Amino acid sequence: MSAPLLAVDDLRVHLFTPRGVVRAVDGVGFSLPAGASLGIVGESGCGKTMTALSLMRLIPSPPARIVSGRIMFDGEDIAALGEARLRELRGDAIAMIYQDPMTTLNPVFTVGEQIAEAVRLHRDASRAAALARATEMLELVGIADPARCARSYPHQLSGGMRQRAVIAMALVCHPKLLIADEPTTALDVTIQAQILDLMRRLQGEMATAIILITHDLGVIADLVDTVVVMYAGKVVERAPVRRLFATPRHPYTQGLLRSVPSLDAREHRMRTIEGAVPSALAMPPGCRFHPRCALARDICRREEPPVVGDGAGGEAACWALA
Repeated sequence: MSAPLLAVDDLRVHLFTPRGVVRAVDGVGFSLPAGASLGIVGESGCGKTMTALSLMRLIPSPPARIVSGRIMFDGEDIAALGEARLRELRGDAIAMIYQDPMTTLNPVFTVGEQIAEAVRLHRDASRAAALARATEMLELVGIADPARCARSYPHQLSGGMRQRAVIAMALVCHPKLLIADEPTTALDVTIQAQILDLMRRLQGEMATAIILITHDLGVIADLVDTVVVMYAGKVVERAPVRRLFATPRHPYTQGLLRSVPSLDAREHRMRTIEGAVPSALAMPPGCRFHPRCALARDICRREEPPVVGDGAGGEAACWALA
């Protein structure tokens, strides 16, 4: 089998703060073939966004630092690259869509100029050619009047149009990998569906691999091939999307799925996971989920759980499965 486009191995990112060391990402690992899609889910603060920023080497440093692990992308270790090579990759082979398009787009430049900048930087195109390419991309992402949009400033566009413009900016150089961090959070339900349909279509047309960061399990079920479930900085389960929704193995994954609102009349209230995520400065020993787990045993409180495969391409870290 050919090597995956992206292979993350034992990635550890620590934040060095006056109050102590925060292990924001603690031994995360997964792989992604070219053209495939992977979703990373979990509660707020579980390390999803820090993992995504680490893949681009955009973590805030200080206080954050990659202390160990490898991020192999297309034969190169992102964790070990110099800044010059990183600038060549960002926006070209790897691109990212951030949560809020208003903070992604510069308010003092037109949308067309901002999209064209990546073309001029990575494709050595003239200003006119780059602007023409930007307009083509705006049309590709479904904007009705791409020429007018290219001449507009971010504040002159609706939220849905801004997010489409951000997607156009990310895809203008046909990246091999697109990282989307909560790309539909600030949008209403109708626009969310349009953006997800757009990402699915563009992935098929461009053969771009996608990593989708979200807390929305409905979005995950609709868009990705494989799911990584994170809790308190660790991966607790990884599985093909259909298998994960049909037979979740880790108690935390089971709790997440039970907490999804249901239209079933028999479900009178939303079921929640009791307790709270532990403090990043005081992680419990053993399994980090054990204070909230109904299946917890003494060994769960003492030792980290082993990773157990399911024989069908998935794995989970839980003593109940060992």
